[in-house]
Amino acid sequence: MANLNPHFKRLKREYIFPVIEQKLAELKQEFPTAQILNFGIGDIALPLAPSIAKAIADGVQEMTTEKGMRGYGPSNGYAFLREAICAHEFSHLGIAPDEIFVSDGANSDTVNILELFSISNVIGITDPTYPAYLDASILQGQKKIITFPCLPENHFAPLPPQEHCDVIFLCSPNNPTGMAMTQSDLKAWVDYAINEKALLLIDNAYEAFITSKDVPHSIFEIPGAKECAIEFRSFSKSAGFTGLRCAYTILPKTVKARLGRKMLSLHPFWDRRQATKFNGVAYPVQRGAEAVYSDEGKQQTRAQVQLYLSQAARLKEGLSKLGFTCYGGVDSPYVWVKTPEGHSSWEFFDMLLKRCHLICIPGRGFGSHGEGFVRFSSFTTPDKTTLALERLHQM
Repeated sequence: MANLNPHFKRLKREYIFPVIEQKLAELKQEFPTAQILNFGIGDIALPLAPSIAKAIADGVQEMTTEKGMRGYGPSNGYAFLREAICAHEFSHLGIAPDEIFVSDGANSDTVNILELFSISNVIGITDPTYPAYLDASILQGQKKIITFPCLPENHFAPLPPQEHCDVIFLCSPNNPTGMAMTQSDLKAWVDYAINEKALLLIDNAYEAFITSKDVPHSIFEIPGAKECAIEFRSFSKSAGFTGLRCAYTILPKTVKARLGRKMLSLHPFWDRRQATKFNGVAYPVQRGAEAVYSDEGKQQTRAQVQLYLSQAARLKEGLSKLGFTCYGGVDSPYVWVKTPEGHSSWEFFDMLLKRCHLICIPGRGFGSHGEGFVRFSSFTTPDKTTLALERLHQM
């Protein structure tokens, strides 16, 4: 008889999204005609940019010809996309096209990268943060996991620990707090990684939303990072690819880990892992991703990001005027809101759902230090933001 992976039993934290779906279904049954405002989901609200849609359609049309027909593509991405990414994002930082790996999502890459590492490594994870890092580490059977509290008093920026970690997950701009780490914040982590011979896994999926001058757009702007960091990026939020699935990982050849007595580059190991377990992103989708870097693509996707940022600013300002303590929303599409005195995350969630027919995300689902907060997403439209603030005012 087959044996199950026993580490599933170590997943103690509830997965919040099925719970939210159940509560939503109950509300719809009670109020079948109600207009429910969803400020919880981190999905896009605007249609795909026309220039990107055209590039995808042209890619599909190309595949209807004998000359343009494509089968399995390279597991690490077509050269045209890797070269475009490098030219527009990283060439000034000394990153080469073959150090970029195209994938179907930053979520996939941030959890799959753990396969490169021994379960004896000490894993460091911020709290609160995106749940997949912790859950994937648990399912892999990592023996020791340390969490770093992200608290208001340190502007929700995690501080390097006094103890040793081998592999550390960092997310900046952060999901869920909406706060981004500054140059000095990231330098402290790079210094820690170099001193401790640790590796930094940097989830930078929200890079396109950075507006603050002291927030780097890449970890590789920090001296020494090319020896100790792996960065993950995505087209999902920056260009509306949540339904298309395209992202990429930057793994410099200078990043190394120990195998026995030798220090070896991680690059060929990740290359082999992807070749073994991943069949690549569809050709038309990669053509669409390439179009993000065209003049039209840049203009259209930037306009979408600016709209989401403007809704974040409106949400934050409106909630603040109503007496709520708010964070984030400047370098990120998320606003992190402190719950009213005496209310837990789930209690405040229930209050907003029942009284305002409005969905947010309870902070408790992102870690124990998320308790007492909820996350509002600005992936919405101006009319829905206005309506949400009106309902909150009347609550």
